[in-house]
Amino acid sequence: MGYGVSMGTGVVSGMTGTEGPEKPKTASINKPLKVSVIIPTMNEPAIGRVVDDARKALKHFDAEVLVVDKSTDDTARRAKKAGAIVVAQEMSGYGDAYMTGFGYVAPDTDIVVMMDGDNTYDAYEIPMLIDPIIKGHADLCLGNRFARMEPGAMNTRNRLGNRVITTAINVLYGLGIKDSQTGFRAIRKPALDMLEMADNGMPFASEMIIDARKKSLRIAEVPVTYRQRIGEAKLKAYRDGPLILSLIIRMVRDYNPFAIFISVGGIMLLCSLATGGLIVYEWLTTGVITRLALTMLTAMLFLSGVQVISFGLLADIILSALRRKR
Repeated sequence: MGYGVSMGTGVVSGMTGTEGPEKPKTASINKPLKVSVIIPTMNEPAIGRVVDDARKALKHFDAEVLVVDKSTDDTARRAKKAGAIVVAQEMSGYGDAYMTGFGYVAPDTDIVVMMDGDNTYDAYEIPMLIDPIIKGHADLCLGNRFARMEPGAMNTRNRLGNRVITTAINVLYGLGIKDSQTGFRAIRKPALDMLEMADNGMPFASEMIIDARKKSLRIAEVPVTYRQRIGEAKLKAYRDGPLILSLIIRMVRDYNPFAIFISVGGIMLLCSLATGGLIVYEWLTTGVITRLALTMLTAMLFLSGVQVISFGLLADIILSALRRKR
């Protein structure tokens, strides 16, 4: 077994080898581990198969499958027929669907699994996904789709967008994950209760990881299968991509403002060095300085850059003091 986990940093690697998931442990002497699977749906032709596979995959657990439905077809009926508990989604959005589902999980649930209803994920891999949590190695486990992605399962645009967003999260929050936008993940129920998430749309997936990082939860990642979807894709890259990046920046502003201040201040200082170089070159070659406007701009950029970085340091000191008080 070769997944890696670290507290806070979240530097992880996938499971390797042939060893299978550990057999389910019991939450107490007489109580089997309780797993709740939440599946958001909106006109999903494959929902019956997904629900049935999930229930069979968790036959050794005390399991329930919750379908949060916003469909206009017979998805809800087929989900119920397959054995799911169906909850109607009153509002709209990917994040809202999960937050609705969280409110309906059984009170004695130990682990919550999140997955899509379009058959892109293999429900029989749920035991592998929850294995790091069962063994006490992780609080949140993500399924890395890029490890076992079938041809045609994700287009080039979405691959690129995922890479950009995942890189931004890794750099800004000190993580080492490979697939931040995966819809196949599992989390300990007590850890889920610690999180503070508010985004109703697709940025919810990033918000969960970022808030888990802020709460110093242990994040693991395991390789999972990713197949071509059955039904219409719900992700709109041109709409959701900018929203996700905006959320990442907003949260880093609150979590690590120094990262933003030093970036802006650093750019100003670099620009001042570039313009200042032109002024110095003119003075060395001619003995005079004629570009007074450029000289003033250089001075303003340099002073502003130093000031912005100083503000960043001050904000970081204040935020660190507030965290210690908590």
